[in-house]
Amino acid sequence: MFPRGHRRTLLLFGILAVYIVLQSLWWAYLLVRKDQEMQGLIDAFHLATGEESGRADRTFRMVVGEGSVFLALLIAALVLTYRAIRRDLQLARAQRNFLLAVTHELRTPIAGAKLNVQTLQRRTLSPEQREALAARAVGDLDRLAALTDKVLLAARAEETDLPLEVGPVDAAVVLRQAVDQARGTALAAHTVELDAPESLTARAEALALRSVVDNLLENAGKYTPPGSTVRVSLHRRGDGAVLEVADEGPGVPEDERERIFQRLYRGGDESTRRTQGTGLGLYIARRLMRRMGGTLAVRNAPQGGAIFAASFPTAS
Repeated sequence: MFPRGHRRTLLLFGILAVYIVLQSLWWAYLLVRKDQEMQGLIDAFHLATGEESGRADRTFRMVVGEGSVFLALLIAALVLTYRAIRRDLQLARAQRNFLLAVTHELRTPIAGAKLNVQTLQRRTLSPEQREALAARAVGDLDRLAALTDKVLLAARAEETDLPLEVGPVDAAVVLRQAVDQARGTALAAHTVELDAPESLTARAEALALRSVVDNLLENAGKYTPPGSTVRVSLHRRGDGAVLEVADEGPGVPEDERERIFQRLYRGGDESTRRTQGTGLGLYIARRLMRRMGGTLAVRNAPQGGAIFAASFPTAS
């Protein structure tokens, strides 16, 4: 849903478009009517010649023919203009949400790190307290670094002429490392079930694949209630492999299953949102999967929740 100001813009454009179409039809009607009146006067005063007979019919056919082409072109131009305006408004909304999200994401760890450092300056702290505060400060700085990396990775994903170093990668090892870290961070409040073979060699880039897994695990932690189970699996399928992350959250509405992979897209209003994020994670994940020759899609599980499935080729 667009903000009130954007809805007014679309409404004004709609009124203007209807006005232009109605005016075109009105002028065509007047032209035909005036020509019929002129033909009536010619017939009344017996001024008609061989060339002027049937003039009204020819004028009507001309107006209908040329008017129809003009009206079709006009409607096509209005539709294209409406789509462009709507796309620009959607981009403006996404950029607004992104700025609000980044502002919140930056302010929280900066404030936390500052508070921890200021507390460390007290001389009455015990060594254990100092160590705990230092660990919190490092965690806040790691969060800042992760946000910076995500923004830079989004820019990298846009560069289609920048090739990834795709080669044989043990996807099972990458997955276990990501899950082990997520159990203490993004999925600390969840139960994580991992089903993966000891080894599975895929054609990918290790850093890109790790980023995909991290984003999927982080997404599952954000949109599922604490205490729920997140199931992560990796298995072969045909000539490739499939990595799935299934959660017990609300799922993804059908009309948003493609939109959630758009850059900066986040459902709802950023000013009233409770979940953290920038709208870049799933966008980055899909872009990287495509760059590695794979796919990323989402579906809802029959028992509820969303299942994100990343498919990629295996090394021969």
